[in-house]
Amino acid sequence: MDARGSKRKKGAAPEVADFYRLGKEMQNRVGSSIGAFSSEDRRFREFFGCGAAIALVLWNRLLEHDALPDGGMIMHLLWALHFMNAYPKQDAGSATAGGSGGALDPKTWRKYFWPFVEAIAYLEQFVVVFENRKVHRRNYNDCLLSVDGVDCKIPNHGPAFASHKFAGKSALRYELAIDIEKGDLSWLHGPFPAGNWPDINIFRHALKWQLDEFERVEADDGYRGDAKIKCPANFTNPAENLEMQARVRSRHETFNGRMKQWDILSVQYRHSLSTHGTVFRAIAVITQLSIHNGEPLFPVEYKDP
Repeated sequence: MDARGSKRKKGAAPEVADFYRLGKEMQNRVGSSIGAFSSEDRRFREFFGCGAAIALVLWNRLLEHDALPDGGMIMHLLWALHFMNAYPKQDAGSATAGGSGGALDPKTWRKYFWPFVEAIAYLEQFVVVFENRKVHRRNYNDCLLSVDGVDCKIPNHGPAFASHKFAGKSALRYELAIDIEKGDLSWLHGPFPAGNWPDINIFRHALKWQLDEFERVEADDGYRGDAKIKCPANFTNPAENLEMQARVRSRHETFNGRMKQWDILSVQYRHSLSTHGTVFRAIAVITQLSIHNGEPLFPVEYKDP
């Protein structure tokens, strides 16, 4: 590592401590030593949206898939994480990125953090793998996935984007499917204009046709009316299954909640809508990597008769 811990020298793989040290620089804590793990991890997560260990995993995955942007350094990755986590306006973001060295030129800031957002999103094809829902299974239920829609706020774009989740305000909608047994993100589809695309229509647009012949999915009652959907309101659904199904949906909402912990997905999006899907996918990748690296969703017991 060089003085800023940015470029990797041959044989000098980065370590978690490098991310803590560079994170401290962005937080203007250069003069203080790295403290207790719990304190440093909390500060890092509050600032960058994920733990330093997950940021290291992310860096290594970018290297593994030859996806590191040209001239990319660890500090630029941290800029991207902070941008998505805090979603600052331009002057605040470029000033924070400069850390103890002073504010950056906003053009420099944008030049380096956006390629990292795009590179992280590129990892979706390696991290969110649909066919993995059938790998290493203990149980052979016909429902392998839970499905739900997630809406993200955008500026007013008219009735086509009106979201019932935001009292008619505009939103983009995504479809997520979680592996019921393993708790992994297995499918991501979107974005769609929330007003024109109810959850059931998005399901019928693609995911329905990717399922095996007798495979179904668990979902809430907004999806009722399709033979491929198992939801509480189905007249054939046994009452004794309701508690089990509720736990599956609750676990799915936990994943959605982890996505929305990133401010860029929880507040109104200010950038071009054409970039929203890239940001959403980048955060989905980070969330799934965290699940696979020590931060799993809570387990559920599921038996589909």
